[in-house]
Amino acid sequence: MANFLKSASETNILIVDDTPDNLRLLIKILESQGYIIRKSLNGRMALQAAYRHPPDLILLDIFMPDMDGFEVCQQLKASKITEQIPIIFISILDQINDKVQAFELGGQDYITKPFQELEVLMRVRNQLLIKQQYQQLAEQNQRLEHEVQERLKAESEVRQLSLTDDLTGLYNRRGFFLLGNQQFKIAQRTQMFCCVFFVDLDGLKQINDSLGHEIGDRMLVDTAQLLKRTFRESDIIARIGGDEFVILVSVCFRNTDEFYPRLQANIDRYNQDHNYSYQLSVSVGVTQCALNENISLEQLIEEADRLMYEQKRAKRLIDGSKGNDNSEFKMTL
Repeated sequence: MANFLKSASETNILIVDDTPDNLRLLIKILESQGYIIRKSLNGRMALQAAYRHPPDLILLDIFMPDMDGFEVCQQLKASKITEQIPIIFISILDQINDKVQAFELGGQDYITKPFQELEVLMRVRNQLLIKQQYQQLAEQNQRLEHEVQERLKAESEVRQLSLTDDLTGLYNRRGFFLLGNQQFKIAQRTQMFCCVFFVDLDGLKQINDSLGHEIGDRMLVDTAQLLKRTFRESDIIARIGGDEFVILVSVCFRNTDEFYPRLQANIDRYNQDHNYSYQLSVSVGVTQCALNENISLEQLIEEADRLMYEQKRAKRLIDGSKGNDNSEFKMTL
């Protein structure tokens, strides 16, 4: 146990007593063990000394003029600077009520005058040991808390990496179904409408083949940003395939047409603002579910995917009838 203690030469003890003879005797006893001793003759001096240079331990007399030891203890325990300093009362008062009051005010121990040298040394030593062990425990808890926070941060980062798409920063397929199924169940319990948007980026293969994969990747990133601007923060947006994006919109309005003008405007603005060698184009399929139906999120996505391909085929037929062989590089919705 001794290894827990600071050396006596590193230990600072404040003695508070208005009786010079008591001060001299206590100083002699404690200095013989190598402790650093400071003294105060009254309560006000003791408070100033403790605030200015907090000691490791305080020996405090109770019966003093102007401010007694009880009031001194109360003020010490009320201050953040001194609240953790152990206090041993040394007093001629030996009634149980005096001792109870001393402990209620925050005193750690009580020695009755006249005191014995060995008793003083052992009680001082015990309180210093308790304080040192308390400090060690607090430091260990702080280190443990730091390690726990670091581990949680690392686990969060790993989990985030496993749920997000490296290129776009959106959720990946795993992230979408993990969060989407949770949101879908909430919507089912509350009987709220929801809908799924399946968005396919037109012409990505041709762009990769003709302009390079770096341009294709930029197109995917820009599309992800357009979708984030079009939909709400509460909506779950994911890239689930090479050029495929899915958005789960909960508490969806019955009329999903409101999202089309917003997406159309964002794409138009993008194509106008960027003088690229391609025009951004997407095809969209939307499914909406009244939650009294027995349907799963996967089924909603499959239906939205099918509707998206129907739109894509219809656009190709229209562009083909106009003799346009480069339709996939045009902005269409």
